[in-house]
Order: sequence, then C-alpha cells, then structure tokens
Amino acid sequence: MPPKTLNKLRGSDGSTVAYRRYGTGERVLTALHSLALDGSWYEPLAASLGAQYSILAPDFRGHGQSTQGHSPVSLALIAKDVAAMWAAEGVEHSVVLGISLGGMVAQAVSGSFPQMVDAQILMATRGAFDETAAQGTRARAAEVRAPQGLAQALEATMHRWFGDESANTRSPLVSQAREQWLQAGGDTIADYFEAMTQVGEFQLETPPPTLVVAGADDRSTARPVIEALAAQISGAELVVADGGHLVAFDNPAEVVRVIRPFLDGLDCWPR
Repeated sequence: MPPKTLNKLRGSDGSTVAYRRYGTGERVLTALHSLALDGSWYEPLAASLGAQYSILAPDFRGHGQSTQGHSPVSLALIAKDVAAMWAAEGVEHSVVLGISLGGMVAQAVSGSFPQMVDAQILMATRGAFDETAAQGTRARAAEVRAPQGLAQALEATMHRWFGDESANTRSPLVSQAREQWLQAGGDTIADYFEAMTQVGEFQLETPPPTLVVAGADDRSTARPVIEALAAQISGAELVVADGGHLVAFDNPAEVVRVIRPFLDGLDCWPR
C-alpha cells in the first residue's frame, strides 16, 4: 500500500474536515467518496494507480472523521472544503475524481474553482435533476429523517450499491457500508440527499477534460442518466467499467484500467 497520512482542518463554523493523502507521486488526484462512506475507501484504488500518483481523499462533513459544523450542507460548501484542503497541502491544481455523491461534489468543485481543476472523472453519478428526480430525492430525504427511517432504507440502499452481493454477509465492503450508513445518521444522509439536487447549478460553458464512467451492473444510477451526463458536458468521453454502483471500490483494478488512458493523455502533469 502507498504511504498514508491523515490530517484535519478546523473551520470557524465548528467543523472538522479530515483528509488522507496516499502516496507521494507528482500526479495529484483528488478522490471524492460516495454517500455515507469516507475517503478511506480509496486506499485500494490509490495502490492500484501506482507510485506516480498522490491521492487526496477527504471525508465530507458528517462522514468518517469529519464533523458537520454549524453551516448548512451544500455542494458549494463541500467544494470549499476541498479547496481548503488544497490550500493546506500547497496544491495549485488537481485532477478530480468522484463517485456517486462524490461525482456531484466533483462537478461543484469544477464549477466553483475551474482554474484549479485540470480534469474531472465522474463515476456512477448525474449532472442534473429534473423535477421528478428532485421530488424523488427529497422524498428519500424525508424517509430517512423519520424515526427508524435510516434502518428501514438499509437493505434497499445496499442492493442499489452492491447488487446481488449485498446479500453476502461475509463481504467486508458490504459490512463496512452497512455500518457507515447507520452511523451517519438520518439527518446527515437527508441533508446530502437534498444537496445533491443542486448539482445542475455548476455546469460550465468550457468544462475541463471529462471522463464519465458507468458501472456495467450499476443498480443505482441508470445508464440513461449517466449517458445524459456525458452528453451535457462538451467533449466528455463515456466508458463502461466492469462493476456495480461503487465500482471504484469493488473493482479498483478495473477502474484503473479504464481511466489510465484518459489520465495518461492529459497534458497537466509535471514533465
């Protein structure tokens, strides 16, 4: 495994944002996690990418070792946390990779700090919510805020994330995801559901180079939604990886295989 450090930033609003740095390579990639999980899930991907790379992986507010603070959750707020992490690490620009919620945060980072984003890799995510999708997501927020709502949503959520593997009680990934889903709490999950509907506010007329990655067996983000994301971003490339909704975590070697040509083709790296 690559060398790992853990650091924490303390905000004036009472928040604490924890982040990990994997590796020491000159190619800096910022990796943004999915709902309820945290940056530690990217350790296998960091190992698969190799020594050329240095991976910055924050825990979003209310996730992992980060605390939410007093500020209302929004994609713009989490994007500012990413920029604060970059400032603390002396990073002037980075490629940004995000899966699911992390892909929406990645778009908020690109839209908020376009001069700092060299390229973006958006996995198992969407770029906009029409009113029907927004209503459905807000309804999910209300459901998990209700008493016992988070526990009641557990099985359906795990099936969306892991497909048939969600029934495998011996899977360490499924076990960890179940635990973190429940630990996050209904209010935090609901806040992020509501924040997701803001993603369409961050679209750029001149986006950075973009790779959109779909999981071949994604039970959560339908293929037409991912295809629509690729279509709405000028010049975006769409590829399919062998895996489910959390393909970056359940099949990191496959993800490296499909993203490496894109990464190697970028002209932003140190020469």
